[in-house]
Amino acid sequence: MSSNTFQKGSHVLVTGVNGFIATHVAIQLLQAGYRVTGTVRSQAKADALHEFFPAKYGSDKFKIIITGDLEKEGAFDEAVKDVDAIAHVASPTNFNPENPIKDVVNPAIKGTINLLQSVLKYGEDVKHVVVTSSVSAIINPMEQSPYVYTEKDWNEMALGVVSQWKEGDPVNGLLTYAASKVAAERASFKFQKEFSPKFTIDTILPGTTFGAIISTPKSAKDITGTRSHVTAYYSGLATDVTTSNVFHHYVNVEDVALAHVLAIEKGSETNGERFILVARGFTLQETVDILRKHYPERREIIVEGTPGKYPTLTQLIDGSKATQRLGIEYTNLNDYTIKDTVMTCVKAYFIELKRFAYASKSLLIVIKTLVIW
Repeated sequence: MSSNTFQKGSHVLVTGVNGFIATHVAIQLLQAGYRVTGTVRSQAKADALHEFFPAKYGSDKFKIIITGDLEKEGAFDEAVKDVDAIAHVASPTNFNPENPIKDVVNPAIKGTINLLQSVLKYGEDVKHVVVTSSVSAIINPMEQSPYVYTEKDWNEMALGVVSQWKEGDPVNGLLTYAASKVAAERASFKFQKEFSPKFTIDTILPGTTFGAIISTPKSAKDITGTRSHVTAYYSGLATDVTTSNVFHHYVNVEDVALAHVLAIEKGSETNGERFILVARGFTLQETVDILRKHYPERREIIVEGTPGKYPTLTQLIDGSKATQRLGIEYTNLNDYTIKDTVMTCVKAYFIELKRFAYASKSLLIVIKTLVIW
């Protein structure tokens, strides 16, 4: 096996494989002919995945390892053995932490470093590690002047503010998440510089990610992040479609997953680099227009706004590097993508909309936070 080309049947580890993006990464790898081992933190999470992966792809192609607490030293020691590459997707996504540093930032850093240390000690066959970050690691939400963000940018503001947090201070969940992504990403590159490992490292930075939820949600608490964005409008609990900011940049989850696969396959060609995954900007009005089109029976519930009138974003995120270097051809924000997101949630809840309340209320807090930013 060369440093740049992974042969079919090679073994890839996907951390946090029960997560939204990670499940799609595992599927893309399996469909491309690789063997996959996924890590989860508990038996309950493993049981949920057994309903899908082994049944569809076979236990010889997919298996699960329970790591427990990612902050525990050696958590990944067994998982990294006999694997050829790693997609490190696992990271805290707590938007309502009591202590942003202890509950989110430190676990993100420690989980990443623990993985890399395990690879250094026991991952003799590992050629490449791709770390999942986020565009929140590049965007300064306080900046309002026209600007185009690229991979050279870092969200210094988020990390600076959160690092100064003290007991009793209010907690900004989105700012905390952004700080954790900056810190974990930088920790991975710092590790690479200090230890000069034989394996290469790069990072993937997805924008607002839409698409089907593979691991069927069992409760409203399982619908988090950008998926709750859509369900909140579908359920009628979100009504503001006027907010427009740099965070409204779309990418399909399958494109994000494929980028992980391609970054692994290209190996040393992408060593030490960051790749933004963003197709284009979108507006909240565009989202509700699609929902109202495909669910006419809910037109009294889904906010109307001003159909077809979409504000122009003055701050943009450039996702062209992933096209040029990885060969990603972005999926457009289309009816299928929005419907796919909604239907996986509606099916899970048997269209009992009350079960959307928890996630949707959380989203309203997120939207208000974005407005404050």
